[in-house]
Amino acid sequence: MVAGIISLAAVPAAMALAGHASAALAQTAPAAHVASPSSSARTNMSYALYKARGGRITTGFDGYHSTPGRHEGIDIARSIGSDVHALVGGKIIYIARGRTGRSGLSTISIYNASLNKTVIYLHTAPRSSLRVGRTINRGQIIADESWHGVSRRSSAHTHVEMRLGRRTHAAKSVGDPRLDNPNPASFWNSQGYNVR
Repeated sequence: MVAGIISLAAVPAAMALAGHASAALAQTAPAAHVASPSSSARTNMSYALYKARGGRITTGFDGYHSTPGRHEGIDIARSIGSDVHALVGGKIIYIARGRTGRSGLSTISIYNASLNKTVIYLHTAPRSSLRVGRTINRGQIIADESWHGVSRRSSAHTHVEMRLGRRTHAAKSVGDPRLDNPNPASFWNSQGYNVR
């Protein structure tokens, strides 16, 4: 064979060797992906919602045991009057102030456009300074722990619900056999929280 001229018979062999090299490289090269923070680097949601000594999860996502329906959020409790902090920043798109007792449901809906998710807080007493259209920062105090829309003072808690897209209201939970929201654990993990 003359130098500089490639034999056509050698081409398939060269291609096979190149293919093996590419496969070996693909096996050793790390996959390009964005990982959520490790569990040791994340903060517990029950702490981040209240700060200070934190709270405790009283009902998890889809965690009803004695109430009919599918629970669409996560209930976290601490003493009445405790500061409630925003877990994710965004713009307030809906507020209902409510009042104590079963028929007085309150709602704070905060939409994060970059995530295309809405985080909704129920049963709290929204701070008087909150207004629709106002931008809220992660960790900012938005409400006080209360029992708006809850039948007993002793059952005070904050219901935190992640919804896909821009939503003003929480999904129906009590008496509804269908889940409208996906399990939010991976979302909360991606935001730096352990669901506990």
